[in-house]
Amino acid sequence: MSDVNRPTLGPLMSLICFHSLRQGAEDNAGRALVVAAGRQRGQELVDALSLRGFSQDPEAIRQKLDAALGVDGTRLCLVQSVEAKADGSYEIHITEGACCAGVSSDEPYCAFTLGAFIGAMSAITDRRMLGHESVCSAMGATECVYQIAPLD
Repeated sequence: MSDVNRPTLGPLMSLICFHSLRQGAEDNAGRALVVAAGRQRGQELVDALSLRGFSQDPEAIRQKLDAALGVDGTRLCLVQSVEAKADGSYEIHITEGACCAGVSSDEPYCAFTLGAFIGAMSAITDRRMLGHESVCSAMGATECVYQIAPLD
């Protein structure tokens, strides 16, 4: 999927199209499908960046993911911090997330971005991970926060 044949438009599309795609998939097949798509994207990203089994230094991970997902990358979000916890879990803080841009919600909304970080952290650590969004900008917060924890 990295070989994009769009010489004028390039590899990016609008948030309006992204929101339509995400909402349509979620309405018709459920949130799990959107999380799974994000998980696959996160794993592909880690492979493309050669981060599989990468240093467990959270700041180095943050820098690599922010470069790939932020202003100079796909513009999915800005990765503000990656915090490693003693139990092997991670807390990830992002701003300007594509999933919740211009959206208001009573519950966490960022299924695709959550999935991307579950997939990325699973691939980086070579461990199966689960996650949930504990704070969401769509609910009025200034950032989204994801809790990513190993299954084993």
